[in-house]
Amino acid sequence: MSRIADIIKTMASPTTAEFGPSNEDVFEGDLTVDANTNMMIAGPITVPNITVNGNLSITNEVDITTGDLDIDTNGSLSIVN
Repeated sequence: MSRIADIIKTMASPTTAEFGPSNEDVFEGDLTVDANTNMMIAGPITVPNITVNGNLSITNEVDITTGDLDIDTNGSLSIVN
């Protein structure tokens, strides 16, 4: 089954404790988005380093603690407030 089908199934379940996916607001490790991958993170977030080889969207705000943001020529980063 595809990941989207799993997410839809989870969201549609009346016994699910939470509604939809979630993420931490402070990442202990680096964030890497692989090529041919789309990712959305709910901010504000704090993360040591970000590497984007695919597509990353962040809502609100991002704090990159070590200051390393690497975006591949085929990747994209969108920060939406």
